Amino acid sequence: MDIPPSSLHNQHIEKKNEFSFRFGFVFLFVISVGLNIYLLYFNQKKDVVVASLPQDSEVVPLFELPEVYKKEVSPPVKTSQATRTAVITPVSFTVPSERKVEGKTIHSLNFKVRNSLNYSVCRIISREKGCAALSAHLGRLMAWFMDIKKGVRNGDYLEVVYQQLEGPEQFKILKLSYKSKLFGKTFEAFYFDEFDPKNGGYFDREGKEIAQRIVEAQSPIRHYIEITSLPGDFRKGMGGHSGTDFKAEVGTPIYSGFSGKVTRTNWNVRANGYCVEIDHPKLGIKTLYLHLSRVKVKPGQTIRVGQQIAESGNTGRTFAPHLHYEIQKRKNKKIIYNPFTFKHHKSYTRKIPSQHYPSFQKTVKLYNAVIKES
Repeated sequence: MDIPPSSLHNQHIEKKNEFSFRFGFVFLFVISVGLNIYLLYFNQKKDVVVASLPQDSEVVPLFELPEVYKKEVSPPVKTSQATRTAVITPVSFTVPSERKVEGKTIHSLNFKVRNSLNYSVCRIISREKGCAALSAHLGRLMAWFMDIKKGVRNGDYLEVVYQQLEGPEQFKILKLSYKSKLFGKTFEAFYFDEFDPKNGGYFDREGKEIAQRIVEAQSPIRHYIEITSLPGDFRKGMGGHSGTDFKAEVGTPIYSGFSGKVTRTNWNVRANGYCVEIDHPKLGIKTLYLHLSRVKVKPGQTIRVGQQIAESGNTGRTFAPHLHYEIQKRKNKKIIYNPFTFKHHKSYTRKIPSQHYPSFQKTVKLYNAVIKES
């Protein structure tokens, strides 16, 4: 702290005041030492710091822990007319909690965002335990609500219920709740598949699906378990992902979303597995279908919209059965389109059937209870 300059600088001080000044200094020094001894040895309180503040002043912490480690604490501090007393309690670190639900182990986590979603998650869960994969799952789901790169703010509050899985996916998000400062609202998503076990999805509290779906006549795959990757998703050592991955069982029918002509099949099989590329000159695009188990068309063949061209599989460089669907600009393959925002794809969202809505509400209450208990 800077010491303010003396107002007596370069002024003459008479000698007769010298004794009184020294006496006053010694007196104040003795009083200060006495108060310190009293506070150190006769007025100790464990784990509590008490500070007297002027009325209407704000409590300012001496140091700031990362928001993700803070805990909701203490009832409101009582005030008096002259001063108010702030009680600072020890801070606890946030850790994931787990419990058994219907024989399955599920985990819950809640925290305030600091710097970025990935940074916040990795402050709580180690990289060895998959913090990057978990944050990727969260980001992929939140992408239906906002632009993650532009929409996340420090202090946003996130709650998540999830399962840990064997295999490359590592995690399954069951519930996500994100309180956004930018949008002034809370976004929610609950996983539910009871009405269609092989075709589940994420729904808001009212039962409306979060993710969009391509209309059946144009969809490359009509029955899939979930979307596990979108264009632009980060892949370690590979940069952004170039397509949309639909998790599906081997042998699921694959269709062409547009009319066109097959330009090639089964190229670079080591990486792509069995695959198909179709040219759509009128739309200025090409579509690619990778990791297939069976190809049903040949190069040069003319394809009509909605025609089956293959079956999904697990071939090539892949860790689990899925379809990689990619829409490239015809004259620049580096430009990739998201199928759910692409102008030539029509999309829709599902609603949970009324007969399954009571069961869905039970699921919502169950996951909310898990968060509350954590």
